[in-house]
Amino acid sequence: MADFYWAKLEFPAGMIDADIEAAIKLEGVPFEDPKAIGHADDCGYIADGIFILEDSRARWGQFEDLEKCLVEKGIPFDRESSGFYEIFPERRIFRPGTNGERSLDKTYLLVDGDPVVSVASIKDHWTQGTLAAFLADEFPEYRELSDYIEEEK
Repeated sequence: MADFYWAKLEFPAGMIDADIEAAIKLEGVPFEDPKAIGHADDCGYIADGIFILEDSRARWGQFEDLEKCLVEKGIPFDRESSGFYEIFPERRIFRPGTNGERSLDKTYLLVDGDPVVSVASIKDHWTQGTLAAFLADEFPEYRELSDYIEEEK
């Protein structure tokens, strides 16, 4: 049996097609204006060109089928989810590869909203003189979702 945690998924609204719309509907979260209902939990809405889906009872704090669909179609997204007891909060960042670059697909465990990196790993890379390369790989630069909105126009 799955555990259910809060999760929020964001991606450029202009990239929604029939397959993505069907995957959104399967999540069972209504499309509502959060201002009209007084909160953003458990609804899907568009703000500043970004589609935002929030669900307080997402299975494992993820939108598995929707995330898979977005990756297959090369649509960038950010997902953040809460944790509970031994389950840490996490953030997933997906950016499709362009111009021969490889795609970025990173999932970070979070503490107080910041990604976690093992101190032992930092120590090992410091000793080897590879800390800068390690951190660049762990925390690569990536485009903001709003950058993809400009591309759609």
